[in-house]
Amino acid sequence: MLAERRHEVTDRFALRDTAGSLHLDTAISHENGAMAFRLRAIPAVIALSASALLLSACVPAEPDPVGPNPTRTIDPDNTPTAAPEPTVTGTPDPEATPVDIACGELISPQAMYDFNPNFLLLNSFTPAAGSAAAAAIESQGVACRWENSTSGVTIDVAVAQPAPGRIDGLKADAGAAAAGFDGYFAVTGGTGTAQVFSGSYWATLSSPAFFESGDAVQLVAEVRAALN
Repeated sequence: MLAERRHEVTDRFALRDTAGSLHLDTAISHENGAMAFRLRAIPAVIALSASALLLSACVPAEPDPVGPNPTRTIDPDNTPTAAPEPTVTGTPDPEATPVDIACGELISPQAMYDFNPNFLLLNSFTPAAGSAAAAAIESQGVACRWENSTSGVTIDVAVAQPAPGRIDGLKADAGAAAAGFDGYFAVTGGTGTAQVFSGSYWATLSSPAFFESGDAVQLVAEVRAALN
């Protein structure tokens, strides 16, 4: 009997040891599995972070729509340049008599104001080559330009004393006889030109505003009066 009880007790302790061992093994197994999962997860997280960094590096940053001080690069080959002023080209008339009459004497500011208050006398003026004003300069004359401050339309007034032998040729090229004054009138390239001859003087008045000779009558009278 005693031997049987000892054997029973021994079996119970064995069962307890076996159960504890199983419990311990199970706990250790769970702990090891969790650790293994964490170890496997760390490389995955690192890989995802690296991929995110690569993707962010590949996406271009959007430019600042305003910017603190936007700058602009200028290509010197494409930089616009100012157009040169027209120059007078031709053969000067050495036999012409120089004319020394101020622009304000040919047509006074008051006379121009009465004609149209928007026209102002320019301080300097270089006639276009081939124009009547350029021909007057070649003959040692004077050329003046009035400009409409609103529309930009111009009126060029020129006076010269060419060599006597040139007068007949100038009249032949002056156009048809004008209506409203003793002189000539013609429209070329959208610009009307009135020409008058008074003694040794040759005067021209040119403007896109002169559609017919009657448009220039008032100013022609002022110029003729200044030459008498």
